[in-house]
Amino acid sequence: MSSITSPVSLGAPTAAETAAPAAFRAIQVLEVMSRSRGPLSLTDIAARAPLAKSSVHNLLTTLEAAGMVRRSGGGWVLAYKALEIGQSVLTSTDLVGEFRRTAAQYGVLGRETVLLAVLDGLDVLYLARHDGHQPVRLASDIGRKLPAVVTALGKAMLAGLPDADLDERLSTITELPRPTRASHRTVSELLGDLMRVRQQGYAVDAEENTIGVTCFSVPIPGAAQPTAISTTLLTQRLTPELRDALVRELTALAHSLRLFART
Repeated sequence: MSSITSPVSLGAPTAAETAAPAAFRAIQVLEVMSRSRGPLSLTDIAARAPLAKSSVHNLLTTLEAAGMVRRSGGGWVLAYKALEIGQSVLTSTDLVGEFRRTAAQYGVLGRETVLLAVLDGLDVLYLARHDGHQPVRLASDIGRKLPAVVTALGKAMLAGLPDADLDERLSTITELPRPTRASHRTVSELLGDLMRVRQQGYAVDAEENTIGVTCFSVPIPGAAQPTAISTTLLTQRLTPELRDALVRELTALAHSLRLFART
């Protein structure tokens, strides 16, 4: 499984899709491009959507005229208009604003990188970031997606799902992503980890996504959709005392954000 190469699925056809198929296909193209870290060729986009190349060509031409995409390095990337739209969504969200306001107020946590994210299928989607004061900046770009199974954020949110929902999502996995040797090798290993998350109330990414980096995450209780916060630090800095302080303050921050995550 890969959040970059997997074909985009927007679910079963809806009334909106039937009434405006071109608009729906344009959204598919934008979704594909949002999952890539670099330019994509027309052929790549068509394969990942999946749509006919002729249709993708027409859609890209229209989206380019609208300022949503642009040509780059022999391929296509999202343009700043798409960023403007995404930013307008974030600034209109009370949860993001409250997160940005309060994350810095915690004595230990406020000095670290703190992230806010939601669960999108089997991906983590990053909504906001507090950078802290550490000399080495450790964070993912806002709007970026990563596989949930190799992140503390993702595991915190997966563990909070009802069993039926969790089983349904995991049943779609044909192969677990393994960016490092510490990543889980099997779904059974992953499930064991998720059960520990449920018991202890927080998730750990012990160099499962990036060597030398450890993350802790706590879900926001009662959120309208699975939402969590995390902190990221160099493994060499980690001590039991720092771990306990970070988890304690993450839990307090998550609790303070619960009312803002219900809508």
